[in-house]
Amino acid sequence: MIIAAVRLYREGLADVLHGRGTINVVGTADSGDAGVACVQRTRPDLVLVDTATPGGLDVLRSLRTTAPQVRTVALGVVESGPDVLACVEAGAAGYVPREASLEDLVATLERAGRGEATCPPEILAELLRRVTELAGGSTFALSGSDLLTSRELQIVQLIANGLTNQEIAERLAVALSTVKNHIHNIFAKLQISGRAEVAAWVRRQSAV
Repeated sequence: MIIAAVRLYREGLADVLHGRGTINVVGTADSGDAGVACVQRTRPDLVLVDTATPGGLDVLRSLRTTAPQVRTVALGVVESGPDVLACVEAGAAGYVPREASLEDLVATLERAGRGEATCPPEILAELLRRVTELAGGSTFALSGSDLLTSRELQIVQLIANGLTNQEIAERLAVALSTVKNHIHNIFAKLQISGRAEVAAWVRRQSAV
């Protein structure tokens, strides 16, 4: 099953994928709510979620809650640690980067269907670091009880990597004003006032 907001894209993917390898497309939907209803009706083994769909991560989370037996694959993911990590934490069993070919997409879907996953070494290292943090009780805790959201963690890492607000907006495919709002919240939660302090905070967390 495929969830994507753009009808032409959604139906084109369904036509191309149906019957390729072991894939049988049983339905499509244009939103998270429609997707959940379609999953309940068609009971697919896999759901391909276009991350460009509004609230793409929320769609993954919703499916994890309402249909935990269904494996989800995130489509069109920026292949960076924070972006992949956000999808995995939202419930994705696999991901397809923006630069992937049709053959890559088919292979990822078939691997996910078998309960397998592959990723580049640098992404694997990021995932393992996150698992280690969770296992050790270190979950990017801040002063007080607040925690950064997955999106805020993405932006924190991108700031630490030296990206400007405009570059972050382009990377995440969101409005510049949205990035500024997130950064305002990050500064408030971390009780800091500058980008250099964000980078220093990331280094401290990485050293834990």
